[in-house]
Formats: sequence, C-alpha cells, structure tokens
Amino acid sequence: MSLWRRVLQERRMVVVPLLTVLVINLLVIGLAVVPLSRALVNDENRAMDVKMALAEANRMARIATDTKASQTRAGEELRKFYADVLPANLSAARTLLYLDLDTLSRETGISHQSSVFEPEEVEGSPLMRWRTDVTLTGEYAGVRRFLYLLETSEKFFVVEGVKLGQSGRVQGAPGGGSGGSLEVVLQVATYYSRSAPGGGQ
Repeated sequence: MSLWRRVLQERRMVVVPLLTVLVINLLVIGLAVVPLSRALVNDENRAMDVKMALAEANRMARIATDTKASQTRAGEELRKFYADVLPANLSAARTLLYLDLDTLSRETGISHQSSVFEPEEVEGSPLMRWRTDVTLTGEYAGVRRFLYLLETSEKFFVVEGVKLGQSGRVQGAPGGGSGGSLEVVLQVATYYSRSAPGGGQ
C-alpha cells in the first residue's frame, strides 16, 4: 500500500474536509474572484477614460469661453471704433477732410489745394469711403510737419498715396528764402458708416 493511500485511509476525517475546502476555494477563485478582478480592471480603465474625456471637455470649454470673450472684446472695440473714431456720417467726413486739413495747413504754414471725389462704397463692408487729393506747396520743414501731424492725428485719416515733386519758386509761398518750394500731392481718405443717419447722402 502506498504512503498516500495509507495517509488517506488513516486521516480521512481530516483530509476529506480539507480537499473539499480546497476545491470550494478553487471554484470560488475561478467563478468569482477572477471575473471580479477583470471587472475591476475594466472599471479602472473606464474611469481613466472618463477622466481623460472630462479633462478634454474642460479644455474645450475653456477654449470656447476664451473665444467668446475675445469675440465680445473685439465686438466692443469695433463698436467703440465706429462710435468714437470714424466720422459719424458723410457730413462729418466732409468736415474732416475740408476743415481739419485746412487747420493743419495753417498750423504748418503751407498752402494746400484739395479736389474732392464722390463717396464710394467699400465692397463687403458697411463703410463708405470719402477721398480727396491734397496738393501741398511750401518749404520742406512745413510739409514734413504737415505729414507728421496728419499721421499722428486722433482723427481718422488714411494717407493712401504720396507723390513728390520739386516745383519752381512759388510767388507768395510761405517760408521765404531763396530756392524752390516743395510740392507734394497726397491722396487722403476717411471712412464712415453708410448705416449712420445721413450716411447715404
């Protein structure tokens, strides 16, 4: 009789319950613990996926909020530009190009002549364009100061073109002294909203 068989016969009352418990444990591990472990791993993976999706959703929400805030600021700045910077209508644009240019020429001691064109629509925009050609005649320092004041003015001027020429001495031109006067032809424009009252006139 083998040793194992002898032990089994003599210790049957102890061995059988132990073997039964071992089999039950193996069944519990196979039928419950392993599936639960797999389910736990799957749950952890799903939780990680949810966290990543939540982080991405929060990032997209921040981008959307920032974009909306930027659009709001841009809209406010555009409205302020239309209200505070651009001439309100055609009448204000005319005043800007007639009176303000005349004031600048007197401040700088040069003579000027303007030929004004009709207003024209700006394609794809609610704005109208009003342009004039300004011929400046005077000493270099005066013309230079006129251009500086025009470019740094708080009024909305756009210098769209400059033609420079050296004329002969113009009788009565300010500045005095010998030598020729400088002649500069500027193409100056301003814009106004066509939807403003009086904007289509």
